[in-house]
Amino acid sequence: MSGRYPARDGATFDKRAFVMGTFIEEFRENKHGFFREYRWFIVVFVFALFCDAASTTHFMLRDGAEAEIHPVIRQISRLLGPVAGPVLGAIGKTAAGIIVCILVRRFAAYLFVTASIISFWAAWYNIWGFKLYTPVILQWIPW
Repeated sequence: MSGRYPARDGATFDKRAFVMGTFIEEFRENKHGFFREYRWFIVVFVFALFCDAASTTHFMLRDGAEAEIHPVIRQISRLLGPVAGPVLGAIGKTAAGIIVCILVRRFAAYLFVTASIISFWAAWYNIWGFKLYTPVILQWIPW
């Protein structure tokens, strides 16, 4: 099938273009006032991501990029080094998180809080938590 579908008035439209246009229009509508309304959530979110990046850099300098679980961050760190990899990853996660939160603005506070908690937990785990315990799920990963 070509991706072209009949519209009500007998014309045809491209389904992909329609969906992308809908997302772009939703993004434009939700963007107005977003940064002012969610500025404190964004500050905490960005701080959490960069705490995670700093702690990832810390253990990568000690153990190497192979110790990273996230495959994209591990590959970027192998290419760019143990400092640039996590920082680039944090920048990418920041951009992706903000774009998603703008698209689903109604749930933005929940997403920011959840992502911040996970990132703070990851930062804590990278520095101190790995000495205290290993989550069960990490025991299933073949090292």
